[in-house]
Amino acid sequence: MVRTVTPRPPRPADLADVVRQPGAVLVVEGAAGIGKSRLVREVLRHLGPDVLTGRCLPTRASFPYGPVVDVLRGLRVDGSALSPVAGVLAELVPELAGSLPPFPAGGSSAHKVARAVREVLAGRGVLVVEDLQWADEATTDLLRYLVDEPPPGWWLLVTSRRPVTWLRTPPGRPRALVRLRPLDRDGLRVLAGDVLGSNDIPAEFLDELHRRTGGVPVVAKHVLRASADPGVVPLSLRDAVVEQLADLGADVTAVVRAAAVIDEPATEADLAAVSALAPRRAAKAITTAVAEQLLTEVRNGQYLVWVPLVRQAVYASTPGPQRRVIHERAARTARNPRRRAAHHRRAGEHDAWVRWTQAALAEADSETAIRLLDDALADPLLPRTARNAFAVRLSRAALTGIAHQDTVGRLRAAVADGSLGRSARGEVRLNLGRLLINQAGQLAAGQAQVELALTELRDRPALLARGMAALALPSFGSTPVHVQLDWLRAAEEAATAIADPEVLTAVLANRMSALMATGDTRVWAEVAALPRPAGSVKVRRQLARAYLNLADSATWIGHYDTARDYLEQGRLLAGDGSFLPVLGDGTALRLGVAVGEWATLEPDGERLIDQAGEMTFLAADAWLALGWLALWRGDRAAALARFDGAIAAAHDNVPVLISARTGRAAAFLAAGDFAAAGAAADRAAAQVRRKGNWVWAAELVPVATRALLRGDRLDDARTLVTEYAAGITARDAPLAVAALDDGLGALAQAEGGHRAALDHFTRAAHRYAALPHPRWSAQAAESAAQSAAAVGAVDVAATHWITAADTYATLGATRDATRCRAAARPHTESRRGRRGYGTTLSPREREVAALAVTGLTNREIADRLVLSQRTVEQHVAGAMRKLGVHSRTALSEG
Repeated sequence: MVRTVTPRPPRPADLADVVRQPGAVLVVEGAAGIGKSRLVREVLRHLGPDVLTGRCLPTRASFPYGPVVDVLRGLRVDGSALSPVAGVLAELVPELAGSLPPFPAGGSSAHKVARAVREVLAGRGVLVVEDLQWADEATTDLLRYLVDEPPPGWWLLVTSRRPVTWLRTPPGRPRALVRLRPLDRDGLRVLAGDVLGSNDIPAEFLDELHRRTGGVPVVAKHVLRASADPGVVPLSLRDAVVEQLADLGADVTAVVRAAAVIDEPATEADLAAVSALAPRRAAKAITTAVAEQLLTEVRNGQYLVWVPLVRQAVYASTPGPQRRVIHERAARTARNPRRRAAHHRRAGEHDAWVRWTQAALAEADSETAIRLLDDALADPLLPRTARNAFAVRLSRAALTGIAHQDTVGRLRAAVADGSLGRSARGEVRLNLGRLLINQAGQLAAGQAQVELALTELRDRPALLARGMAALALPSFGSTPVHVQLDWLRAAEEAATAIADPEVLTAVLANRMSALMATGDTRVWAEVAALPRPAGSVKVRRQLARAYLNLADSATWIGHYDTARDYLEQGRLLAGDGSFLPVLGDGTALRLGVAVGEWATLEPDGERLIDQAGEMTFLAADAWLALGWLALWRGDRAAALARFDGAIAAAHDNVPVLISARTGRAAAFLAAGDFAAAGAAADRAAAQVRRKGNWVWAAELVPVATRALLRGDRLDDARTLVTEYAAGITARDAPLAVAALDDGLGALAQAEGGHRAALDHFTRAAHRYAALPHPRWSAQAAESAAQSAAAVGAVDVAATHWITAADTYATLGATRDATRCRAAARPHTESRRGRRGYGTTLSPREREVAALAVTGLTNREIADRLVLSQRTVEQHVAGAMRKLGVHSRTALSEG
């Protein structure tokens, strides 16, 4: 029978069962180092009898019967048991001459040799022939004969790197074929455990090992035995690759080296040109390299050295002068400017490298441009004139793409090494400063760089205006807002002397951001006058930044619907490939947590944190939103960790820091640690006072007031609320206005003025609901219920508690909803059941009816009052029944 096993190796014991049958043949195929010999050894352990092993060698001269001679010369032979034909082996194996019958008359022939070998091998057990791909013609004929006419009591095991199509067994003869493939991740884990003597293999190491070795066992063993980083070529692997190439000859070595230098899928023509071989010789060498699995045909007619570490080993083992020449040839075959520039660079052709890098930059997106320029500037051999130009281009590209710390370091080095001219240095310094502010979160350092740049850009008014505008963003740094607004006025004055639409739009964008961030009512007329998107990519980018900054500022002050509109416009204008959409995503998370859109907020936030990577400043909003979400879901420990993450990421982004410290205060307050809550609130309040922009304290004031009051600091609470009220006067900041009522209610409640507190909390609840900010609306309603209960307004208290419970339940805050329903129960039930209003409308029914007659739908009423749609339907039906009317419009008549 014939058993074919592919692609995963079977158990050695199962293969041994096949081989034990008379005349059986086992063929193990696979690339060099794939584990053929190891599998054969495992099989032999199960077989037990003597093993005869021979190996075919990749010699240029032919040695007939080479592996068989190796086997025979080590045998002990009893000539008395052999026929005269065995004597022909005396000529082939002189070591056996004294034990063989006399040399037969008529001389030797291939047939006589085959018969003689069959006799000698009878009963010998297992014959193993390794590396059959290098077998000479005489050996292949001999093995065919032995398979057709097997000696009694023997089995054949062979290994080969190439398919053994010529070794066929007669019908019915047992034969097992195993084609080995590279190990998968699990197989590699087992191998690593065997070599290292431990199964505690880090997942990251295993992933990198699999990627770099391609799962080829022998390559993985070289790495593991050398205790090397999977990205580093062990010396033993390099030596093994050199030896293998030497065995395969000069032509194969040439095409494999060419493929390693090209380092991407290459056509047969490319490999011929880069290896400098005639097409026919190159084709033959490629065929051999593929058969040896050094090259793989990854696409139709395109070849690659498929194992990354082997590719590195081939490259490293190629002598430097040869590598340079191969790169020269590869440059001529490269099909895109980036690859051509890389080959010219490695060939030492610096002018061509610069020229083709410039061509690659012309068609590169921001991220690709950053990588190209970063890489070029890291090379000390880059010509000085190109270094100046590339540093400026890198500073520009970094502003639009997502830069990395290496890029920041590269730009710092460029302005410090003295090689740049004053104007170029000023531009690089300006862009470095903006990068530090916008992406790295190093606000103080960034502003310092910008201020230095202004002294170097006196003769470049457009960049001067950009620099001044960069210092005018209120959110950033410890500089008071009024000083930053002075910078804004200076930037606007400088912009009057220029006509560059991009710079003018950039200055205008910063003005819009500053006005919105401070609740300045002038912003609405000026936003309406923003230019329409133009064909210029640069102007569109500045408009995108304007709308995204407006969305950010509008979210802080409570213009949530407006923020959503600006966010959508900004995202459409920004497109992909820059850091702007990442900032927009952060704003969307803060907006979502405020308006109660929590369903996907957690995975979206985690995804943004991962996307920001080492530029953690871009993830500050995500950390912040996740902190508030965790707090409102009742997980105080997670909330504190998230708020700490926001503080670490935000650096000098003041509204984020104020909000995160407010969140910490709220978490401590909920845990009953009033001293810690007061301390966190004090830190946040100090930042507000330092900046002088009180609209950013809308989250802080309700929390801080309660924390200070619970800590017996009534005077401090009263001072804070008084400062806050003065600070938001004449400001268009609806969240701040709602928060003022919330803070005043807490003060009145603490001083025993429950009727005043009820009024303040009720207004706060309605104002929060109108934004909408359902979580704080529910909290204010709950506080209103407590004050109503304190003055004996039982029905009002019940209504507020039920409203708060419904809102909490809608948000999924079940613990808060349960608490409010429990508080409402004594005020809504008697011993005989729930108290009713008879034919009189309840307060909530009157509220719903008043909205229904205006034409609002049940859904719209539910959104307005932060109720479920089902609750609104019940209130409408109840009001119509009590008033005896049959239409919504008739409710007004009742």
